[in-house]
Amino acid sequence: MDSDTLFLAVGAVIFMGFISNYLFRRFKAPDVLILMVLGMILGPGGIGLINSEAAQGIEAITPYVAAAALAIIMFQAGMDLAIGDVVRSFSKSLIQTVIAFVASMLITGLILSLLTDWSLETCLLLGAIVGGTSGAIVIPILSGLNISKNLKMVLTLESAITDVLVIVVATSLIVFMSQETASIMGAVELLVSSFMISTMIGIISGIIWIKILQRLSRQPFSYMITIAAMLVVFSVTNFLVDKAGGGAIAVLVFGLTIGNWDEISKVLGQKGEKFALGDRVKRFHDEIAFLIRTVFFVYLGLVITTIHFTAWYILLGLIVFFGLLVARYISLLLADRYIGLDASDEMGLFYMMPRGLAAAVMAAIPFSYPLVFSNETATAILGVTVVVVLLSTVLASIGAFYMEIHDKRNGRIAEAEDDTGSEPEEGGV
Repeated sequence: MDSDTLFLAVGAVIFMGFISNYLFRRFKAPDVLILMVLGMILGPGGIGLINSEAAQGIEAITPYVAAAALAIIMFQAGMDLAIGDVVRSFSKSLIQTVIAFVASMLITGLILSLLTDWSLETCLLLGAIVGGTSGAIVIPILSGLNISKNLKMVLTLESAITDVLVIVVATSLIVFMSQETASIMGAVELLVSSFMISTMIGIISGIIWIKILQRLSRQPFSYMITIAAMLVVFSVTNFLVDKAGGGAIAVLVFGLTIGNWDEISKVLGQKGEKFALGDRVKRFHDEIAFLIRTVFFVYLGLVITTIHFTAWYILLGLIVFFGLLVARYISLLLADRYIGLDASDEMGLFYMMPRGLAAAVMAAIPFSYPLVFSNETATAILGVTVVVVLLSTVLASIGAFYMEIHDKRNGRIAEAEDDTGSEPEEGGV
């Protein structure tokens, strides 16, 4: 593929990313599906703008693209988390979030253990990959819905927490499976030490970087060098903890420290001096996140063209999706007891279960461990995950559309009741 064709493809992807994002916000159209379909159309199975030779080369760079997307989304998750809001709403959402994730993971693992010859660890791994909702899809949908503040915070926290759970739990299972003499105690010790080291690296590097940014407050390109610092933290931590998921944790804490410096500085007894990452830089970060998200989902569509989909992958994905619906219903019953939701909120909690970027990223990771996963198993994991992402995103989009109609209908009924209720008073006078 020559440079002109490459530039044409990149320009088309960015334009379609903008259009799909507009359709997503305006009509709740599933932009993830649009971007993935675009990738499939550009591939050899479509118009062939990206030929079969280039599409096969894409599979070879899957681990690198997945790692880059992983670093970006974890940094964004940390930047977007507000410590104060998390603390105030944590008790209301933690129970529902953990139960939804664990139920999804266990039910998926049970289904796969009955229907496949995979090991228990592999079954639970796929359960962890599809166990959490996607903040990249949930949060934009919520911004356009007229729902209670309570439900909005619960769903927002759930998507942020489960993004972390998906990555940490799935990575931990892969590390456990990759140990030649793995034992449960050894794996626990590895994970605990990895988590502690990664957390400390994230906190220390975040504080140091804030001090540097305070010195660079009048210098240009502060965000770009922050991205460079984030990538260094990600890579160095992975080297230190032998790629036990430490880079993702460190980047998350790094972003959390930078994004919540005002609160953290009070705990540390510092003045909380302002630094370079203000609203303008955060808006630019949103632009970068948009680009990464757009490119990755189009890239995922291209990867699909390299997967030899079978009817078995599609059927298995359908069965896993229905299992996730059962898990969601279980978490809904418990949430109703502990959180206290009305009928409209219950509807929103059930529908808002799309799987997205974190699931897609982690589903590509097994290709990096050929000694643990055969190419057939890794392809099956990615194939089933893609089916679940598609179905759950369609459900969330349909649910958002239905909730909007339901809200408008209830609003018209309430207005009619107010009109009829006011007539007797006027007649009495």
